[in-house]
Amino acid sequence: MSYCPKCGNKIEEDMSFCPKCGSPLKAAQPAPAPTPMYRRGEKEEKHEKQEKGEKAEKHEKRGSPFLGLLIGGAVLIFLGLLSYLQIQGYFRAEETGAYFLIIVGVLVVFGGLYAAVMASRRHPRT
Repeated sequence: MSYCPKCGNKIEEDMSFCPKCGSPLKAAQPAPAPTPMYRRGEKEEKHEKQEKGEKAEKHEKRGSPFLGLLIGGAVLIFLGLLSYLQIQGYFRAEETGAYFLIIVGVLVVFGGLYAAVMASRRHPRT
């Protein structure tokens, strides 16, 4: 019967760790990493797959270039509509800022939902 060098708890000879403190009792030697063995042509295939993956990533990062234009256009149309309604007397000037913030917030939420849906279509869960 021997004792743990860290906490002094009684341990058996065949134990690898102390049951009380969890300290390793036997010095574990790290296993050597296996060296990969490539066949002829395997490196070229791997390189081609990496290039295809990089091209796909570049395409995905572009996303939809029209989404920003659509949101910007919608904001400009809404500002014009608010100005027109204010001139016609449908609401006061103090309310214009509140309406503008609400609509911009809605557009941001819809843009986020659109981006999430498009991302889930590109990368479906398995």
